[in-house]
Amino acid sequence: MLLSADAESATARSLARFGSQVECETDFFAAISNIIDDPMGYDLFVMDCDGFGGIAAGERAVATLIASEARMRVMLISAEFDTPAFPMGRRTAVCLPSPVSHESMRFGFDHVLRDRPVMHLS
Repeated sequence: MLLSADAESATARSLARFGSQVECETDFFAAISNIIDDPMGYDLFVMDCDGFGGIAAGERAVATLIASEARMRVMLISAEFDTPAFPMGRRTAVCLPSPVSHESMRFGFDHVLRDRPVMHLS
């Protein structure tokens, strides 16, 4: 799930190039509701925070997901972040400053999904 004010954002394009099936939502409450209603349907929640109030909105989204016991990996992107953060905890968000370079986005994507089992289709 990508929450972005722009459904055709650079973030959406990057995720698609990485092979992700991207469901983009432009409404904060609809995105959170979709995740809560289908907690097993999403492996990753990515939020372009600046279109929704910055880091505070990202923190509010994460807190809401945790309170509802949704379990997925999280990436937050905002111009308010000074430096990227790639925490090792599974319940912590990868944080990337905007604009995000292709290399930083790829590293963050790989890092946040680092322990996800790989599925092979025959």
